Amino acid sequence: MENSGEERAREASRLKAIEDRLARLERLLDLKPQAAAPAPAPTVAVAPVAAPPVFPATRAPAMPPPPLPPAPLPPALHAPQQRTGSWLGAVAVICFVLAAGFIIKLSLESGWLTPPRQIGLALMFGLGLVAAGLALLDADREYASFLPAAGVIVLYASVFAAHRLYALLPFESALSMSAMISGLCVWLYTRIRSDIYPVAAAAGSYCAPLVLHLGAASEFSVYYYLLCSVGFAVISVWVRSRTLTMVSAYLAMLMTAFTGLALKHDSLTAAMLALNFVVLSAGVYFYSAHNDAPLTEEEAMGFMPVLLFFYAMEYYFIDRLAPGLAPWLSLGFAALLLGLYLAARRRFPGENIGSGQLVLAFVTVVCFHSFYLELLPKDAKPWLFGAIMLVLCAPALKLAGAGRSGPLRIPAVGVLAVLALEYLSMASHLFSGGGDQWLAAAFFSVLAMWALISFKGEELAGTSGYGPLLGAAHLLAVLGLYRLTKDSGSLYVSASWLVYAGAVMGYAFARRDAALARSAVFVLGFAAGKALLYDAASAPTVVRIVCLLLTGAALYGSGFFLRKISGWKDGAGA
Repeated sequence: MENSGEERAREASRLKAIEDRLARLERLLDLKPQAAAPAPAPTVAVAPVAAPPVFPATRAPAMPPPPLPPAPLPPALHAPQQRTGSWLGAVAVICFVLAAGFIIKLSLESGWLTPPRQIGLALMFGLGLVAAGLALLDADREYASFLPAAGVIVLYASVFAAHRLYALLPFESALSMSAMISGLCVWLYTRIRSDIYPVAAAAGSYCAPLVLHLGAASEFSVYYYLLCSVGFAVISVWVRSRTLTMVSAYLAMLMTAFTGLALKHDSLTAAMLALNFVVLSAGVYFYSAHNDAPLTEEEAMGFMPVLLFFYAMEYYFIDRLAPGLAPWLSLGFAALLLGLYLAARRRFPGENIGSGQLVLAFVTVVCFHSFYLELLPKDAKPWLFGAIMLVLCAPALKLAGAGRSGPLRIPAVGVLAVLALEYLSMASHLFSGGGDQWLAAAFFSVLAMWALISFKGEELAGTSGYGPLLGAAHLLAVLGLYRLTKDSGSLYVSASWLVYAGAVMGYAFARRDAALARSAVFVLGFAAGKALLYDAASAPTVVRIVCLLLTGAALYGSGFFLRKISGWKDGAGA
């Protein structure tokens, strides 16, 4: 009996706990409390008359409480649905901003709306929009975020106009108030947490001074755009929105550059562009570090146009100030971007960092323009082709598959562009009779290409072959020998070509390389044709005989080597 009494007590306590939980759920879901089930009649213990044998009592299982009727969830717990009417909110923001612009520029003959009152009325209007948006957050958070965005735009425009149009605020005060509005903008996001708010606020804050004709061409403007960039860079980290980062970056660079062009203050514009670049780079890096989300390739390439625009405008303004300084500062910006990329690689080991192509593409453009076109002395450019060829001979560099995939393909394209330009430059100078420096550089380049074929021939043969490299070496050698021997006579030119072709054939025979030997046939045929059709026809009889004998011997010996090489190929195939 004692055990059954304890079990009933435990059952009662469990039922009481269940009822308490149901009551808390009803309060949370705003439901009317259900009518409590009638309590079971108390059992009266009757003393037994006799002491019959005690059998173990079988306890009926407890009946579960009746199920609660389904109740609608509160608005905050509903599944997210697509809302209509967002475009109306965007149009309303434009209307509010235009209204504030007219309030700011309003002037009445009565004199009641003096400039201080106009600015004060605009500030009150902006704060009212912010307060109304915060009051409507519980009703519709996404749609309500349009109002604080419009309010922030109006506040920025009011401070801007107070300094630029009416000179009510000194430069330092206007800058401080803009910084305070940027802080308010950041704080508002902590309350709103909607993507619409920061994007709308960013677009309006950058464009409002220009659209409303508030005197955007001023020194204050470039400081104003920098403060906007800092504020929205911080918000983009919290909002986890690359779109906001990209929008603010484009608007900051565009507005600062165009304002600088109208302002004609090159030093200030260059400094503000550089600071915006630092803010953009740091914002992207801290976004990745804070959210553990490195840039994807699609996101990274979205920043490529704004980086190229920054590079072009920054170089333009610095070059007007100090022409010799612009390339070095450009290389510094490229080094900063590369350093941030390497820091991201260390922070995310083993992950695919999508910004690699973006960073290396920017570094390639900067190095090609600033270093190759601007800094490299003209006397050193003829030797650059051979120097690159010797660098490619390094064992650490793998040429197989280089430039086909991965982040190194864009730098590979840049190196190929430099090689093509320098090769064409050497060929044109040799053909037109350039100086001895070009002749020496051409022979150095030929030797460097043959060194690359010797050290990396097997690696190149395993991909697409080294036919283009052989062709380039043969053509440059033919032009160099022509430039070297043309003053001695046409026969000497043909003889030098025949000697070169024979040397290539002997080297191919020593390497047992059929492709290399076949490439020499073109040089040999070109030299033999010139010797037979031009040199022998115009030379005296004795010289003609010697020319024919040498040409025949060269052709016969080359044919012998080709038959041997063909036998190697047939033997290998058997």
